[in-house]
Amino acid sequence: MTTSLAMRRLSVAIPVEGAREPVSPPRVRYSDQPVSLRTRLAGFGGTSAICLAILAGLLLTWRTYTAPPPPANIAAFNVAPPAAPPEPVREVPPGPEQVKREQQKPRPEKLEVEMPKIAIPNTNALSVAPPAKPVPVDPGPPIKETTAPISKPAPPAPQVSSGKPTWQGLVLGALDKVKRYPRDAHFARQQGVPYIRFTMDRQGKVLSVSLERPSGFRSLDREALALPKRAQPLPKPPEDVKGDAIELVVPVEFFMQ
Repeated sequence: MTTSLAMRRLSVAIPVEGAREPVSPPRVRYSDQPVSLRTRLAGFGGTSAICLAILAGLLLTWRTYTAPPPPANIAAFNVAPPAAPPEPVREVPPGPEQVKREQQKPRPEKLEVEMPKIAIPNTNALSVAPPAKPVPVDPGPPIKETTAPISKPAPPAPQVSSGKPTWQGLVLGALDKVKRYPRDAHFARQQGVPYIRFTMDRQGKVLSVSLERPSGFRSLDREALALPKRAQPLPKPPEDVKGDAIELVVPVEFFMQ
């Protein structure tokens, strides 16, 4: 095997006399091949695009690394409005001096008026009449002394006292019975007199209640407003009090003993 392979190699390496060497085909370059117009335009466009991209990159790089100009020094001032130009002084030739004359005011003439003389009566001088001569008085006969009877003092007039209480007093008494001193007001030692206005019918039923005059303390005012309905039925009004509804304004006293 080895000898046959060696012989083959020698036969290939040693040229035979009279034999022709094989001729390789000529190499064809890309530039020698025919190129269509479309291919040429595409190549030209691509080359132009690459050139433009490189140029744009160079411009951006130049702008980036361009040193900025030094900042200018800025000074701030408070600017006032311009003043008006001064008026030019006009030289006026001196004229004749004017002399002021004082106007003489007319002096009023003095009129001498003769006042009539008035006789003033002398009030200190009083006319005194001459004293009259005393007239003798006749004493008459002597009068006997008598003793008058001693008069007894008159007995005092009997005082008429009506023991029957009034209807208004009964209403106040009914309110006072149910009155309670508020605990917070008693603890704070609050005192006052609130006035309440309430309306009742002839049966003593309370129809409405309102605060007429506050006492200055809310707890006292609330307790005063709750009294009429708490005390109903109130005493019925007498016959001399007319009307189906009676309105009363009463004070409610809150004083600490």
